[in-house]
Amino acid sequence: MRKRILNKAIATVLSMALIASSVGMTFTKSETKVNAAATTSSKLVWSDEFNGTSLNTSKWNYETGGGGWGNNELQYYTNRKDNAYVSGGALHIRAKKESYGGKNYTSARLNTNGKFTFTYGYVEARIALPSSQGIWPAFWMLGANIGSVGWPKCGEIDIMEAINAENKTYGTCHWDNNGHANYGLSSGYFDITQYHKYAVQWDKQYIKMFVDGNKIYEMYIGNNAGGTEEMHRPFYLLLNVAVGGNWPGFSINDGAFPQEMKVDYVRVYQESPSYTSSSSSNVDSGSSSSGSSSSGSSSSSSSSNTSTPASGMGLKYTGASTAQAYVNNSKWVDIHYTVNGGAQQNVRMNQSGTKATYTINGLSNGSTVKYWFTHCDTSGYTKDTSSYTYTHKSGSSSSSGSSSGSSSSGSSSSSVNTTSGDIYIYQDANYGGRSASLGIGNYTLASLQKKGFKNDDLSSIKCPWGYKVTLYADDNYKGSKKVVTADMSYVGNDWNDKVSSIKVERAIYKIVNRHSGLCLDVSNGSTAAGANVQQWTDNGTNAQKWKVIFNKEDSTYYIISVLNSKPVVVDSYSKSNGANAIIYNNDYGTNKRWYVTYVNDGYSFLINKNSNKSLEVGGWSKSAGGNVQQWDYKAQANQQWKFVMVN
Repeated sequence: MRKRILNKAIATVLSMALIASSVGMTFTKSETKVNAAATTSSKLVWSDEFNGTSLNTSKWNYETGGGGWGNNELQYYTNRKDNAYVSGGALHIRAKKESYGGKNYTSARLNTNGKFTFTYGYVEARIALPSSQGIWPAFWMLGANIGSVGWPKCGEIDIMEAINAENKTYGTCHWDNNGHANYGLSSGYFDITQYHKYAVQWDKQYIKMFVDGNKIYEMYIGNNAGGTEEMHRPFYLLLNVAVGGNWPGFSINDGAFPQEMKVDYVRVYQESPSYTSSSSSNVDSGSSSSGSSSSGSSSSSSSSNTSTPASGMGLKYTGASTAQAYVNNSKWVDIHYTVNGGAQQNVRMNQSGTKATYTINGLSNGSTVKYWFTHCDTSGYTKDTSSYTYTHKSGSSSSSGSSSGSSSSGSSSSSVNTTSGDIYIYQDANYGGRSASLGIGNYTLASLQKKGFKNDDLSSIKCPWGYKVTLYADDNYKGSKKVVTADMSYVGNDWNDKVSSIKVERAIYKIVNRHSGLCLDVSNGSTAAGANVQQWTDNGTNAQKWKVIFNKEDSTYYIISVLNSKPVVVDSYSKSNGANAIIYNNDYGTNKRWYVTYVNDGYSFLINKNSNKSLEVGGWSKSAGGNVQQWDYKAQANQQWKFVMVN
């Protein structure tokens, strides 16, 4: 039943945000870091690791037939092992060039309908895709009520689709809003024939899709925004490979067949399990949740040379400020860890033969590391371990490295800034190697060394939207400089391993309406609580300067006036159309919180958390002094705003 319309940027767009990717995805606007993984409180409720020798039919159904599947597809779906089989720890869905059932191609389509359905959760699959003209693999979900309401009223969530030999993937949602509505977005270009992780985070507010932990798509569904009520009902999972059809077209490279999609695993996590299943075994053995608590932990030591534990993996002391993670009998390993409750780091470990290692730097006495591994063992099976806790027991770390800049390499201890925050710097490209967390402030070389970071050793950086980071070639903020306002998986040949000091500050924006071209403005530059918010001709005053501060509790933003640090609010917690926008004292209430949902060309909708209505210029005014208010979301130009950095 899956359908596709070619215009992916339609007027029913609800929300989108792009993040720069380690696989080379381009971005339009960076958003604050999103944890693309099961949370520590979530539970693994269903999985298939495909570790046997045959498909588990207690979990999967075959769909068969050659009727075009609503898309004029050219294949016949069978239930034969020729088209779907389990081998080597993976599911293989094979499309073949052969005459069968009146069609010239065969393939397979699998679903969990009637065996596993669920509402909300984190879903992840590790998949290697085919890439040739006319091929169409997909990992997706359909509303379980499709049999009674039909498509698109059932809803559809396409976690991953790829067509032809484009070497990129698409994430898309389909639903009914007085007719078929859809919103989708593609990733950047990368090698889709290699294994990558494709995932969706689905809750009452958002549907967010990821490739290898990098967000490519976001759609707001809170309070059924845009007629999305079907996105709050049970769905089931699907995997298939189609040949030809309305979207990829009907030009097929017959010489490329057979074509295979390989699926290493499929896993579903939920915070509050709400699923139905007739399966006798929902979760495959050995596929423990990354969020589950561990029955054991690795022990720390004051010795620099500890023996390898019987389990063959762990984290051990290697120095006053370092600990080494290791996994034996492995083909490759990813470590996922936090230090003292900071942001989770996800790093591919260094592989030497059958042993993987990785050194965590910048530790001090009492530092707590929580960690777990995703590892592929020498048999080719990939698993997640339980989570573990390591406590570092040593003396304080000493700084290391020397300055290559033109000025002094150090400063007094009283001036050393060791603040942690939302900015992360990395030793290697693609966010690998040594890392450090930076908060707002200025960091000399001595400050960076105090955090375990060496001079001239920065290759990538994560900078959430709302921040401005200035990199300096020399110590004490001298020499050439580079401004960063978004994630950079590689800082470029001109800046690789050349940073000696850093400044971190809030970005300051003017906010421009798409319809009028005028700026969001505090009337008369007033600092009083209750001052009116309007639009006005760009004049560069503080009345038109704003900061954005991310609220991790619900992924909203406070829009703060530079005049007086007061946020934009909807007056009196009103939920009515036409309610006025003002600035007011920040009590962190829901009428002061805004979802910033990207549209295109730098413009976004600002949707109020309390009312679920959009900030707009009233009466479609183009005049200076036109009032700013809230109204039902209409996806129209007077409700679209561009954040233009001015500092």
